[in-house]
Amino acid sequence: MELFGRISKEPKFHDSKEPQSEEKEAFKNALGGKEIEILPLAHTAEEIFYGEDPYRISFRVNDAFKPAKSHAGEVEMLHTYAPFSLCGEEGADPYLAIQCDDVVYTAVEEFKESGTFSGALEITPLAGPFFFKAKTEYFGSLMYFYGMDCCGGSNENQGLCLVYSKGLAGTENEKKLMAVLDEAAVSYREERIV
Repeated sequence: MELFGRISKEPKFHDSKEPQSEEKEAFKNALGGKEIEILPLAHTAEEIFYGEDPYRISFRVNDAFKPAKSHAGEVEMLHTYAPFSLCGEEGADPYLAIQCDDVVYTAVEEFKESGTFSGALEITPLAGPFFFKAKTEYFGSLMYFYGMDCCGGSNENQGLCLVYSKGLAGTENEKKLMAVLDEAAVSYREERIV
């Protein structure tokens, strides 16, 4: 403890030759400036959603993302980035989940009415189980997500979402994360349970 006390009291010097921009500082803080490690294998995330009819929903998730418990009612099938852990941690990002919070619900509802939504940084209309894929700001972070109605349409205005730090925007790390979500979307399946 004595050593820690001495180290923490040492003065901190800043190099004034190169001012730090907000983007550089955000990148340094995002994942501690480390590279996202995408693992060579993926696992199947699977959960039963209950409503009018129960549905089994599944998709493939890169093994760098581990299942985590979520205490938020609007977050399902939560997987957080934890490549060298046995399980994910609630509240950690980046994370992958099915969500139906106000941001996602409103975006999908607006898209159904107008073909876009306010706050979309990028948007691509799609066909099939997803209405679109988009990027938007999300409570100080970024969200890349696919908008949908799930469970045969009975659970409206949902999103298959990836949330990550703004410091990763425009980086190779962001591209890696987007590929993880795209893989989940391509493998997304719903099966009605009778």
